[in-house]
Amino acid sequence: MFFALASSQLGVSSFTINLILITSVTILLGLPTLFLFRSGQGKSAF
Repeated sequence: MFFALASSQLGVSSFTINLILITSVTILLGLPTLFLFRSGQGKSAF
């Protein structure tokens, strides 16, 4: 609802908003995973 309202008012297509949401979710999930993976090499993550 909010994204549809924002896209109609800002003139941005829903594809662009979906692409931004998917990219942000991927980054938010990928960075902690990468950090845990790198910290787990050679020593424990704790």
